[in-house]
Amino acid sequence: MTTTVNRRELFRRIAKPAAFDSKSLKQTKGRRAANLTAEQEACRFLAQATLGADMALIQSVANSGIEAWLDQQLNTPQSQILNAIYNIFPVEEIATSSPDRSVFRYALWDAVMKGDDLLRQRVALALGEIFVISTEHTELYSFGNGVGDWYDLLLRNAFGSFRDLLFEVTMHPVMGTFLSHAGNRKTDLGAARFPDENYAREIMQLFTIGLFMLNDDGSLQLDGNGEPIPTYDNGQITEFAKIFTGISYDHTGDPTIDYDFNLESSWLNAYTSARPMKIYEEEHEPGPKTLLNGYVVQEGQSALDDINEALDHLFNHQNVGPFIGRQLIQRLVKSNPSPAYIARITAVFNNNGSGVRGDLQAIIRAILLDDEARNSSYINDTQSGKLREPFFRYTHLFRAFNYSNPQEKYWDGGGFLEEQLRQYMFSAPSVFNFFSPDYRPPGPLSNAGLTGPEFQILDSYTAISLMNVVYQEFEWNGNMGLPNPDYPIHGVSYTVDRPLPDWSTELALANDIDGLIDHLDLLLTYGTLSAGMREIIKTALVGMQESWQNEPEDIVKLAVYLFIVSPDYAIQV
Repeated sequence: MTTTVNRRELFRRIAKPAAFDSKSLKQTKGRRAANLTAEQEACRFLAQATLGADMALIQSVANSGIEAWLDQQLNTPQSQILNAIYNIFPVEEIATSSPDRSVFRYALWDAVMKGDDLLRQRVALALGEIFVISTEHTELYSFGNGVGDWYDLLLRNAFGSFRDLLFEVTMHPVMGTFLSHAGNRKTDLGAARFPDENYAREIMQLFTIGLFMLNDDGSLQLDGNGEPIPTYDNGQITEFAKIFTGISYDHTGDPTIDYDFNLESSWLNAYTSARPMKIYEEEHEPGPKTLLNGYVVQEGQSALDDINEALDHLFNHQNVGPFIGRQLIQRLVKSNPSPAYIARITAVFNNNGSGVRGDLQAIIRAILLDDEARNSSYINDTQSGKLREPFFRYTHLFRAFNYSNPQEKYWDGGGFLEEQLRQYMFSAPSVFNFFSPDYRPPGPLSNAGLTGPEFQILDSYTAISLMNVVYQEFEWNGNMGLPNPDYPIHGVSYTVDRPLPDWSTELALANDIDGLIDHLDLLLTYGTLSAGMREIIKTALVGMQESWQNEPEDIVKLAVYLFIVSPDYAIQV
């Protein structure tokens, strides 16, 4: 006999499923399956290594093996963001106008959806949360091609040398604008002018060595009084600032100028924002510079030699391996890696096995293949897991269900998502990213001495907004900031339909509630859905199936919605 369940009863069951089988739920509360099949383990790995996987990719990795997929991805050519921007906004037009942030975001979302370099993009975006620039900066908002070139820099170096990455970051005009060392001039006592210290501070604090001396396992080194040992002081910031003088924008070949330019007259525009900065020797600080631990960069060198020596000095500091390694683990695998995990990655940073330091390809491979990443026994370890970032929840949704449109353009200007989720890549509120790697949310995590970086942007607003964003996506397909054909992009009017999901596999299971849940458990939570959460979802779906609404697509949408907003999905284990 079929029992009718009204809407109020349906939501009562969703909110309090324990009323139906309290004994079994108490026994299984919070436990997640830890014995994974090959497909489930492939899905778990892809949650760490990509922006989202569909069933075809999950099955492919299950068949080929994780290491074979890694080998293939490490040799996959990178997406080209700047070229994609220029396909939208012609490069020859930059003399009179420039592509703004929305055009960059169109190219970014297109790469997220269509790029084959899945691992490279995931690592590049992780690096982008360490080497932070933000289009919230007024000038960067206006030059989307410069930001596209910045993302190309991260993609290009994602599997390369950390030392090369440091140099390219230092010389990129977007970073030079954001941290104000573009146009940095030598000391002039008469004009009371001194080198800008902003980049000098952040390259140490955020990009290489951090604030305090570390052991290889990431733990703090302590002095005789049990206090942390600072890595640098204000005097050393001043000395590093002298290193980064005489650098500014390069107008060579710039179609917008017809005069002899110099450092003082250089400026960021659509042309200079997408080419490495130039060294103006006459504005470089002369004399020796005393860096960390008494190390002296001798006088008489060129500005480029000074920069390279200072970067070598930082790159070879003992802190870089544990400081950067821990953050990459946090971005990809877990918020609280054990000291042993950090130490293993530090060892690879220091030596890739062939005597090479800072080999990011070897480091990424080691992070993803480490026992703490691959051993499923960690799934129910109370110190494992991480909160998924809102941006990546959304990319996962689009990739898992093969969203598409007739134009094959996956363009999003990002305004709505940024407002609702409080996160959109390359739009952090400051150089300190959307959240700190050391953030401890109040409550049980903090009391246990654990970090939860992503919780810093989870609050009463964003927790509800994320649920609303998913609901609105399913009901109205209304979250994408598509171009308005009535407002051409530099003379070209683009009509782009909203991407829609392919629910065909899920619709075939709409009348088989257990089968649908099993399918989504594999696709979204890699077989780790807890018994309690399964009961909640099943109660809701059976209630819909038996009562007020019984359209297969509505059942599928509710099922996916409940998975996406569930804690079992929110916490990547």
